[in-house]
Amino acid sequence: MRIISAELIGWRNYEHQSLVFESSPTLLVGPNGQGKTNFVEALIYSTTGHSHRTASDAILVKSGSSEAIIRMTVQHDTRRLTVDLRVTGSGANTIRVNGTVTKRRELARLLPLVAFAPEDMDLVRGEPEHRRMFLNDLVAEVSSALAGDIADYDRVLRQRNTLLKSLRSTPAAPPETLHTWTDALVGLATRIMVARRHLINDLSPRLCAHYRAIASSADSAMVTMSESIPDNTAEPDIADTLRTLFHVKQRDEIDRGSTLFGPHRDDMLIVLNDLPARTHSSQGEAWSCALSLRLAQVDIVRRGSIAGDPVVVLDDVFSELDAGRRDRLGEHLSGIEHVIITAADVATIPASLVGRQHTVLGGRIDA
Repeated sequence: MRIISAELIGWRNYEHQSLVFESSPTLLVGPNGQGKTNFVEALIYSTTGHSHRTASDAILVKSGSSEAIIRMTVQHDTRRLTVDLRVTGSGANTIRVNGTVTKRRELARLLPLVAFAPEDMDLVRGEPEHRRMFLNDLVAEVSSALAGDIADYDRVLRQRNTLLKSLRSTPAAPPETLHTWTDALVGLATRIMVARRHLINDLSPRLCAHYRAIASSADSAMVTMSESIPDNTAEPDIADTLRTLFHVKQRDEIDRGSTLFGPHRDDMLIVLNDLPARTHSSQGEAWSCALSLRLAQVDIVRRGSIAGDPVVVLDDVFSELDAGRRDRLGEHLSGIEHVIITAADVATIPASLVGRQHTVLGGRIDA
């Protein structure tokens, strides 16, 4: 897939900006703080329905504007799609693909994009929620049905937690409703946990191969799941295990007002040379691990994509890499249909990724 054009109105520091993407790679070059990341954030938002930098839509809308608008046209072979998003910051956003109202969870399947940004260091060194979001996004990109399961799980989890808090404050209340929400949660949780396990099995060897290629070393890298259910629980036993835990720990859950088991409590562990990368990796090793995860994501998305290669966005990546790693990363991406790169210094971009360059200054991109 390649992006044909993008238009931003009232987005971050952009008043009104249009850009036609003439070739790949596309380079956005300029000093820090001018809007390079804001622009690619809009591209990411239009393909995932959320920002990789903030959970608050309100700050995405330019001061003085009532809404932010993103319009984008993409193409794969002869198939062309237009997406129109309107972000209000308060109330419901609207998403239309080819003029038809579309659910957010459908975007990743229709418009595949993989982005690497400095925030991805949180995948290696940050809290578990960052790794859970990575897994959920990738699962959703692979299967629209599982994307629906993830959305439904979040809804059921909120309802169940609300009920647990209510039962804590009114201990005499009948718990039958809790059992209904628990049954719904178990079914959704089981499908998500099974999907994550399969994804991890797919990710791990790809992570290792990319890491060794970028780092030019024989170091081992892998990912594994740390789940809230007992280790080595077989897939057919996950549902029964969850039901047993919810039954045995019901009093604890009511006392805490929180659901203690399920995919929202799990973590993806990144292991480098048999040690947890979160606590036993150098800056260069952690950066390479995060990059390798994104490259593994490209592999998996490409394999199941209905739109060809995902667009690959590299936001301020090369300044943190030595010359050897830059060149090796460039070689990895040389066959991707559309690569978009931001950089403060064009000299840091490897020769294999030099392409059409646009200058970004003060919320304006030269066309």
